Amino acid sequence: MKTFILALSLLLLLSACGGEPFHLRGSKPLPELMLQGIYLQGLDPQNDFALALRDGLENAGAILKENPQDAATTLTIKNVRENRSVSGYSSTRQVREFNHSVTVDFTVKTPALTESVERSVNATRSQVYDGKYVLGTAEEETIIKEELRREAVRLILLRLQALK
Repeated sequence: MKTFILALSLLLLLSACGGEPFHLRGSKPLPELMLQGIYLQGLDPQNDFALALRDGLENAGAILKENPQDAATTLTIKNVRENRSVSGYSSTRQVREFNHSVTVDFTVKTPALTESVERSVNATRSQVYDGKYVLGTAEEETIIKEELRREAVRLILLRLQALK
């Protein structure tokens, strides 16, 4: 009986989502113009961020075009800044915390928009440095940078989904 009531309340909760269809995180589709083809420009194809952006767009269902005339949307990456700064010291003035950030400035041009839309996304993360575990610090920094790139790509996809 408890299972039935729980299932019924869950069904009622999901049906209350109303006019907007229920989407799990990250599953909202890209606009139709994005699915017709996106041309990427402004990035070195072998750049780590460029590879992450291509993977993210392809996973979202976008078709990447090699020629700008074939694409309905042009995504121009103007600037990618990856930064690391010290944010904390110990009482003996040794570095104990770093802030890592990735900032991406980009513009989007579609036939539906009268002029290109300029946007910027920023992802940050802290890394606590412990002197006892020095060997894992470089690997942890590499992982943090990869995660920040994926987060910046996810934020760009959200901005693209918000375009009408």
